[in-house]
Amino acid sequence: MNKSNKRLVEIMIVMFFSIFIGMLAGVSAIYTIDSNNARENIDISKIEEIDNVFDKIIDDYYDEVDKEKLIEGAISGMLSVLDENTSYIDEESSTSFNNKMKGEYYGIGVEVLTIEEGVLVVGVTEDSPAERSGIEENDIITEVDGKTLKGEEATYFTTAIKESSEEIKLVISRNERILNISVKPEKIIIPSVFTNKFVVEGKKIGYIKISIFAANTDSQFATKLKELEQDGIDSLVIDVRDNAGGYLSSASTILEMFMKKGTVLYNVEAKSSTSARYDTTEEYRDYKVAVLVNGSSASASEILAACFKENVGSDIVGNTTYGKGTVQEVVNVLEGSIAKITTKKWLTPNKEWIDKKGIKPTIPVTLSDSYLLNPTYNNDNQLEQAINALTKNK
Repeated sequence: MNKSNKRLVEIMIVMFFSIFIGMLAGVSAIYTIDSNNARENIDISKIEEIDNVFDKIIDDYYDEVDKEKLIEGAISGMLSVLDENTSYIDEESSTSFNNKMKGEYYGIGVEVLTIEEGVLVVGVTEDSPAERSGIEENDIITEVDGKTLKGEEATYFTTAIKESSEEIKLVISRNERILNISVKPEKIIIPSVFTNKFVVEGKKIGYIKISIFAANTDSQFATKLKELEQDGIDSLVIDVRDNAGGYLSSASTILEMFMKKGTVLYNVEAKSSTSARYDTTEEYRDYKVAVLVNGSSASASEILAACFKENVGSDIVGNTTYGKGTVQEVVNVLEGSIAKITTKKWLTPNKEWIDKKGIKPTIPVTLSDSYLLNPTYNNDNQLEQAINALTKNK
């Protein structure tokens, strides 16, 4: 076997197993994708062209080359020529993405960024070990268990946290002061569902805000909804403004709490077929629901809004939604990095494709300047219109 063919085989094997293992371990952003034989009818000469360029760079580039970075660039380049929702996410960014999508993680409850001195704390989760130990936003963590973080990536710090089951010792720089803080990691639940209740003309209106459709959002929603119903709500506002989507399975479970068995929740269109996702549960609710949306409501948020609008005639209040009518699969690649690849379209229950069009509200309302200057429930004129729609007689 000559040098070129040997390297070609090596690359093909590495890439095949990376992608195959990634597909087994990866979790779809909003849908589970069936495997298919995508390697049929590949012109091997085209692969050899990639190999020739790879050889040339490794052998003749004037400086040292990181082979992993080279392959990372090749994967990123392939994805970049597809649609805008297909993308490559590096290891550091994918850690944050995966945590948000799971809705939980093992750690101390901080969001961090890499800086020269160590890692910068940009967020502290409420009632987390970090908050209880006194860690604050803008703190700079310079050491973990005696090991310096200078020159290290934020992923080095998060990995050290994950691998520890005991109390860890941190050195923190805060406003030119050095602090020594001990903290013990634990499972952190990321809240994605928030509630309130309003009483108007003797009617109790429940309010549920969904910030993302994470893996545990549906269970959080069920708990919060039960609490509101125990308090005797007559109707409900579901707020998915600024919610860019997430797991379709989570949105589907929420919809099954309200729709009747046999109702089409949405449709999925592949290259050669279209299939419907039906409600298969006996559970449903018959009180009125209004959905709040805006231009940043996308994907699973639009599926939820479309289902309520087309199936039960719910009012959709706010601004036209983003218009993301595609389905992505997440594939793990290169030891921690991920690729999001568009594989299907989703359609509304009435088989409308809303991509780049969005869902138009039944009650168009633009947020007032007073809300933008002082965002409170009392100033939220979109919420006010949703409540009015629920309390008026139809």
